[in-house]
This record gives sequence, C-alpha cells and structure tokens, in this order.
Amino acid sequence: MIVIFGATGTIGTPLITALLAKGIDLRAVTSNTSRVAALEAQDCEAVVADFEDPAALARACKGAQKAFLVTPAHLDMRRWKANVIRAAADAGVHHMAMSTGLGASPKARLTFGIWHSDSQELLKESGMGWTLIQPTYFMQNLLWQADSIAAENTYLDDLGGSVSWVDARDIADVSAEVLTGEGHLGKTYGLTGKEALSGGDIAALLQQTLGRDITCRAVAPAETRAKMVLSGISDEVADAMTELAGLAPKGHLSGTTTTVQEVLGRPARRFADFIAENAAEFSG
Repeated sequence: MIVIFGATGTIGTPLITALLAKGIDLRAVTSNTSRVAALEAQDCEAVVADFEDPAALARACKGAQKAFLVTPAHLDMRRWKANVIRAAADAGVHHMAMSTGLGASPKARLTFGIWHSDSQELLKESGMGWTLIQPTYFMQNLLWQADSIAAENTYLDDLGGSVSWVDARDIADVSAEVLTGEGHLGKTYGLTGKEALSGGDIAALLQQTLGRDITCRAVAPAETRAKMVLSGISDEVADAMTELAGLAPKGHLSGTTTTVQEVLGRPARRFADFIAENAAEFSG
C-alpha cells in the first residue's frame, strides 16, 4: 500500500494515474471531502485528513509501506510536512518520497530553499528510507494564463529570464518509478525539462501552435506580488515567490538536468508539446 498526500494537486493527480496503471494499491489523502467520490471512482481508497490533524494523518498512514508527500506553497508547509513525516514514521512506513524544490539543501540561501531544506533534513532524520524529488517551475503554470492568452493574445512574463520548465506529469512519472522501482533510496532527483525558455520563447511557441500573433509582455515583480497577495497568498509566501523569480533574470533558473531521461529511459516532455496538447485552453 502506498499513501499519497497531496493526491488532488498538480503532481498528485497524474501520480495517482501513473501508480494505478502499474496496478498499485493506493490510499489517496485529501483535505477536501468533495474530492473523495472522484478519487474512489478511480478504484483507489480515499481518506480525508487535514495536515493539521495528527490523528487523521495517523489513520491515513496506517498499514502503508510507502508514502508520497507534497504540500502547497504555504507559510505553514514546514509544519504540515513535519506532521505527515511524524505520522508516517510512527505508522511504520519504510520509504517516503517527498517533493520539495530544485536546489533545496542546508546551504540554500533563498527562503523556499531554506524551508524545503528543513523538511528534507527532518525526513532524513525520521528513520524512514527517503527520496527527494526537486522540480523546477511547472509547465502547468501556463494554464493560469489561459483566459488572458485567449482573450488578449498576450503572454505575461513575470520571470524575466530563461527557465527550464518541467511537466508535472514527468514529476509524477519519476515519483511513480521511485515508489515502485529499485535503487532510489537516499537519492535526490533534480527535475527540469530538456530546454530553458524565455518569455519570448514561450510566446513564440504559443503563436506557432495557435496560429495567431501572441505578444510577450514583461510584468514587474511588484505587480506580480500584488496580484498574489490579492489572490489570498500570504505576504511571506508572496515574498518568497518573488525572491525565487528574481533568480531568472540572472540566469540561475536556466540549468537543465537529465534526470527524467535517466530514471524513466525517455526524454522529458517538451513545452511545445504541452502547448499543443492544451491548445483549446488558449483559444477560448
């Protein structure tokens, strides 16, 4: 039995699909009761547990041999991860794969890197076997702009530099292999796509696929931060996201890894293909 925390998120959703395709017994954990029926319809066990509820987390982990953990970017994510790690270790889970962020380590200087590193070190000290999944920015983030791309033919570049975007399905597929294959204990897997793309590059790919002119408009960090806060993101997390995005103009988010190829034996998905698959979303 593998228990999945974050089962209905951007990584968790395709991870459930990938593991079910392998015939694995799953327990999907969600804090949203409205998601239970859809999870059960996929033929996996579904339980409701809040990251702040140790008793519910303990029930979610009972009888599981392995676990996957991912949380949203949130001010409390370190405490949430600590609660799950503690519950899993107490329940006798012997291997946990945890998604954090590319470059997270005790030497990290960025806020997210520090927060993720704290959780990574806690997992390493838990007594469970561990694997760290460290992805970069998700291609799926582009879907947040689907309406504006469709209506205004404009891609909003809030990073200002090249980024080695990764498809969340590749993160899920690597995680599925980590949880079912051999040789992954004690490994840290940095995950990126095959290429680094600027905002202009993404606009060009959109234009090529959609067959209409797409403009790239630079968005100032202060404007992006203000929108995040307006959407309900805390000031602290908005600051951490702005800090991370500030690496892009310096070229620090453009490095690529070959991890997807090495773990899965196939290339990482391309952004051009992701756009083509979702062309209807950008066309209104």
